[in-house]
Amino acid sequence: MVSLHTPRTHKELEELLRRDHTLYGGMLYGLDGYVIEIQARAMQVLPQARTTRKTKTSWADDDFFQISGMARGAITEVRQRIAGAFAKLGVPAPQVKMLVNLTPADVPKEGTWLDLPLAIILLQASGMLPDLPEAVEGSYVLMGELGIHGEIRRVPGALSLAYQAKPGQKLIVPAGNEKECALILAKPGHDGCGVYPAKTLEEVIDFFAGRGKLDNVLSKKIEFDNAIPKAVDFGRVKGQERAKRAAVISAAGGHNLLLIGPPGEGKSLIASAIPGILPRLSDGEKVELTRIYSACGQLNNDGMAVTRRPVRTVHHTASQQSIIGGGSGVPRPGEVTLAHLGVLFLDEIAEFNRNTLETLRQPIENGEVTVTRVKASLTFPCRFTLVAAMNPCPCGFYGDLRCRCSENEVRSYQQKLSGPLLDRIDLQVELKPLSLDEKFAKSEEELSPRLRKTVESARSRQAERFIGINIPFNAAIPGGHVADYVDFSPAGFEAFKVVISESSLSTRSTDRLAKVARTIADLDEHEQTEPKHVTEAASFVVGGMLRANDR
Repeated sequence: MVSLHTPRTHKELEELLRRDHTLYGGMLYGLDGYVIEIQARAMQVLPQARTTRKTKTSWADDDFFQISGMARGAITEVRQRIAGAFAKLGVPAPQVKMLVNLTPADVPKEGTWLDLPLAIILLQASGMLPDLPEAVEGSYVLMGELGIHGEIRRVPGALSLAYQAKPGQKLIVPAGNEKECALILAKPGHDGCGVYPAKTLEEVIDFFAGRGKLDNVLSKKIEFDNAIPKAVDFGRVKGQERAKRAAVISAAGGHNLLLIGPPGEGKSLIASAIPGILPRLSDGEKVELTRIYSACGQLNNDGMAVTRRPVRTVHHTASQQSIIGGGSGVPRPGEVTLAHLGVLFLDEIAEFNRNTLETLRQPIENGEVTVTRVKASLTFPCRFTLVAAMNPCPCGFYGDLRCRCSENEVRSYQQKLSGPLLDRIDLQVELKPLSLDEKFAKSEEELSPRLRKTVESARSRQAERFIGINIPFNAAIPGGHVADYVDFSPAGFEAFKVVISESSLSTRSTDRLAKVARTIADLDEHEQTEPKHVTEAASFVVGGMLRANDR
């Protein structure tokens, strides 16, 4: 049972009508946190408070409080959750009717993030908890879902909410969200902030009653676990040297990659190994990804952070909404956003719904996706490297004696990928069945760290090239500007023109060839793009099984 002050005299009850109360909570809207000002006041003394009759005993009754300010969804059910928690703690029914207002009023309020601050401000407005001095009302930001047994449950997006804290504010959060919120220290502007976890509503009530203490976790060193498992080492990939080379070029320049080959020859393994050779994440990128994974409910335990580049493997049965993002209310991020700064792997890409694949064109091009619904239109980041895999024909064994597909079936299967989509895939590589020696070859140990150094060196050259310009890597050079950044030697430019002339490449494919050649030159640490770089680039851009301008 929790100990609370209960106003008894008529004078005490009338005094409650003259008090105003303010607390701050937070809610998630897409990927961003918003601070919600919660105002409350007692509006009238209830009739039963003037008599000995006690006809209303549950906080779930409508007579006790109303919530205004576009409260929707789970917030409209908070009355029941608060009633259950208060019953568990023995909180008596209030003797006044209260009004709670959530501002800004024009932002829809959904979810359970505001459960905890609503419970506390109702106790303040009913006179059971002391009113906070106006000077310190803005010192607290509360978040947390209430269980009907009085427990405070973790909420998704806690880091995004914590990011909205002002210097010196105290964040009271569910136990299990505190380590995540501690990542605010990685961003300037949170000087003097504190993060105070609580397991139960009773702990928070005691804190605001002045008889309990909550500990600030920012005063201690916090260890984080990685939410993303370590990528497979490239040394585990047997044979397929040409595909490995394509993967290194893809990682070095941010180029999208298509792997074509029979089943069971390493396509999925190569895709899962690519994040391990991508450059290490910066501290800012780690926090950005952790915010995304927190908002999407992907951090299963507290103390988890995204410190490795993700790979999201999407099955061909996945819906357009799950890949791009969406939902019936406020749009939620999809797989393309969860793959931000990492790899989006589409296995058996030819089996995907064609309309779903076409919706990927804008995210691939822009590095962000806008999802529009009736209630909101939100833009999410999605700068990923697309890695796709497919069989060369329906049975998977085209070019082998085992293949039983007709030429028409092969052609129809390969044409499932549209020209505009293929135009956005810079590299194609065909995987061949492994030889007996390759199958039994010894795995090479710790190959990925060595490849990563090469990739990071190439990326550092690109960073110097694009300093002061919003271009992250070679693949992102915008159309019409390729000539500004791809420095050909005279011989290299002649080789470039020969390839274009002989291959009848489209303008977009010409740009792709130049960008891939520039990446290969970066890997070779060459200032200029030479003929050998053009030749190797052409083998991946021009010589692929699928041609965009044939669609």
